[in-house]
Amino acid sequence: MSIDTNWDKRLAALDAALAKGISDADAKRTKPAEEVFDRLEAKYRELAEGQALTQPHSRD
Repeated sequence: MSIDTNWDKRLAALDAALAKGISDADAKRTKPAEEVFDRLEAKYRELAEGQALTQPHSRD
């Protein structure tokens, strides 16, 4: 496979992803960014707190 063929496939995949995103936005299949960020923040805070409880503490 040549570099150009790989590049063409990557561009086609990007075009398809952009078209899907635009289609979703046009069809109102979106969520407000603040809602998404709040959900992600809560998710990763919970993961971090869980790791803090299970990680052994190092002694300096």
